[in-house]
Amino acid sequence: MGNMPLTINLPGDVFKEVEKYKKNTHRKTTEAAVTELIKYALTLPLYFKNYDWYNAETEADKEIEAGNTKSFDTVEDLITDLNK
Repeated sequence: MGNMPLTINLPGDVFKEVEKYKKNTHRKTTEAAVTELIKYALTLPLYFKNYDWYNAETEADKEIEAGNTKSFDTVEDLITDLNK
């Protein structure tokens, strides 16, 4: 099918994130970075595509504000707690 032309307009904050991704992954062009990100997004399992991330983040923020968190000195302590 080959390359098909496409023009998209990205909000400034999204474009900055794409440029950061381009730099961090050593992509030569913005187009290459966007193409890779689109391919990645298209391969995500439906669970992640349909998940309500905004609601989950809001709920997590409330739990953190309420002090419902734990901290561990070592990974082993974390794993022990998970296995309880």
